[in-house]
Amino acid sequence: MAAYLIAAYDVTDPEQFAKYNPGSLPVIMGTMEKHGGKVLSAGGDGTWLQGSRHVMVIIEFPSVEAAEAWESDPEYAPAKAIRVASTGNRFEMIAPSFKMPG
Repeated sequence: MAAYLIAAYDVTDPEQFAKYNPGSLPVIMGTMEKHGGKVLSAGGDGTWLQGSRHVMVIIEFPSVEAAEAWESDPEYAPAKAIRVASTGNRFEMIAPSFKMPG
């Protein structure tokens, strides 16, 4: 069953964050695709209904396990460390697809 990695954060160090995006995009996209991930939405242009962040990303994975595998992929770890160090006010979660009971 599909799962969605949802992340939202504020960029606190734009110079450092540029090493993540766009600087690490080949690693980010390559490791994401290795785990079956596909970006559904990214950026900060959406309409915030409550609260706000500079950046919001929604990535679809084939399963919760695939999303967790990407988050813990050693090849992605250096890029992830840049993102974490250059952002704050982070919200991150992995949500499984909704399945109607019954």
